[in-house]
Amino acid sequence: MNCTNCSAELADGAVFCSSCGAPQVNDPGAATITFKAPEDPILFALKRELAGDYDVEKELGRGGMAVVYKAVEVALNRTVALKVVPPETASGNTAERFKREARMAASLDHQNIIPVYRVAQAGNMLYMAMKFVEGKAVDTIVEQQGPLPIPIVLEVLRASAHALAYAHEHGIVHRDIKGANILIDKDGRVLVSDFGIARAVEEKSMTASGMIIGTPYFMSPEQCGGLKVGPQSDQYSLGIMAFQMLTGEVPFDADSVMGIIQHHYMTPPPDIAAVRDDVPEELLQVIYRSLNKDVGDRFETTAMFADALDAVPDPDGTSKREGQSMLRALATGAGESIPKIRTASLPPLAPTGVMPRPASMPNVPVIRTRGTTGSVKAVPEPKSNTGMIVGGGVVLAAVAAGAYFMFVQKPKTETTPTVAAPVVAESGFVKFANLPDGASITIDDQAFSGDSAQFPSRDVIYKVKAPGYKSTSSAVRVPAGRTFTIELAMEKEAVVAPVSKLPPAASRPTVVQAPSAPAAPAGEGTITVAADPVFANILVDGTSLGSGRVIGAKVRAGSHTVTISADGYDTKSISITVQPNTPVSLGKVTLTKTGGP
Repeated sequence: MNCTNCSAELADGAVFCSSCGAPQVNDPGAATITFKAPEDPILFALKRELAGDYDVEKELGRGGMAVVYKAVEVALNRTVALKVVPPETASGNTAERFKREARMAASLDHQNIIPVYRVAQAGNMLYMAMKFVEGKAVDTIVEQQGPLPIPIVLEVLRASAHALAYAHEHGIVHRDIKGANILIDKDGRVLVSDFGIARAVEEKSMTASGMIIGTPYFMSPEQCGGLKVGPQSDQYSLGIMAFQMLTGEVPFDADSVMGIIQHHYMTPPPDIAAVRDDVPEELLQVIYRSLNKDVGDRFETTAMFADALDAVPDPDGTSKREGQSMLRALATGAGESIPKIRTASLPPLAPTGVMPRPASMPNVPVIRTRGTTGSVKAVPEPKSNTGMIVGGGVVLAAVAAGAYFMFVQKPKTETTPTVAAPVVAESGFVKFANLPDGASITIDDQAFSGDSAQFPSRDVIYKVKAPGYKSTSSAVRVPAGRTFTIELAMEKEAVVAPVSKLPPAASRPTVVQAPSAPAAPAGEGTITVAADPVFANILVDGTSLGSGRVIGAKVRAGSHTVTISADGYDTKSISITVQPNTPVSLGKVTLTKTGGP
């Protein structure tokens, strides 16, 4: 026996369909019943199954995994949000994921996380009762208001970061932080919602092989590549949300999901200060650190991220309470008094597929050599993925059919140098970085011109000589169809003054010694510099201080050379003099693309 409305299989004598709730005609001789299918069969069935416990009113929203309804809990007369897994998906991994979500969400007790009241099953539907929030989501506020005032941005970021830090300390990663999942209630309180696709750090088996979960605009690079996702991924997503609140736009957009993901994987975020000049420098530093492509360049813990946001000074004439007051007005529809923020337009992003991969990105093979011994460091490639779940919907990449994302089929390496010969499967490229002036290179005793060239895929031995430096050499394997970058850090040779034969002491003329040069000042100063692109490497006298931005780095007093370099860009060197206990700020240093104007 099958349902007359949805054709689902029914038990003998069933009066209603367990899937759609439609009444059934069991007597073939009875008069035909005309039945109009309910507009929402889930709502129809939910009202029937939960009658007496909940008065289910209306749908609030839905995603690929669940539907959320507004309801009133009869016994306590309180309004709740019911998150329901539809019957057709409440099986297998989805049901297990939902149950796990419920267990994790119910274990979180934090003032900035929406509490869970009850987890149960009604018929063939799983549901979770949560606190109903009267207010608005952050994405709705941005859509209506545009770029937000700094006090609002700080209030949202601080509360969200502390909520995530709490969850991370309990082993739970959200994995889908975005404006739609950050709610503002009528009291102006910030609440993180929907840990629906979160997973405990230890529960690695719950995510199917070949699947990644998230919303494209807010996904971290490691999430895009199907790599292990940890707390730093939530930091990145919150950084994207911060960018959106400050500028009114997400930093990375494209005509396709693949294009958006490629930008996350390869494109530096635009400069917020170029479109808005009232953002505190300390806030920019925190945001850009969270947006580093390399996980290791973000905050070590989300608690440190939250502390850094707390340390950002509030704008002049405002207090921490002002942000909450403004949020309350926006959440209750009384935001007419909130000033509209005007910003310049973000510059267009470079087309995807033609951008160089930042040196800090994962899975780019890099060879580092120091002194006369060379060491090889090849970062392992992520496993290929054949599909992905994105933003609650499903986007399948069928490798067998030839429709695949470039980043999951084979990780891109650094931009291939322009050469006359094409890349073939049995050859690869070798590229040298940080070559001293006048350096000469041989590979397998053959002269090597320029800083990159194509070679057969095999083991080769390179040697580098440069005036004033110790020679260096090492063996490397040229990868098939890819590029290896050899980062040189050659040691300078000690300068030895020539020794001349002196006449006997008696016959030597009297020499009056000139006063010696003043000794270098003792002590330390500090240096601050911001680099564009944000993945550029910042070095002082050949020692790396970090990438992108360096704030208050200690440097011994005296004269130094600051070098800023990045693959695909011309290197800049700046001479500075550091005085004891004195800061030196170089401001923002912008590199020019190689071959550019």
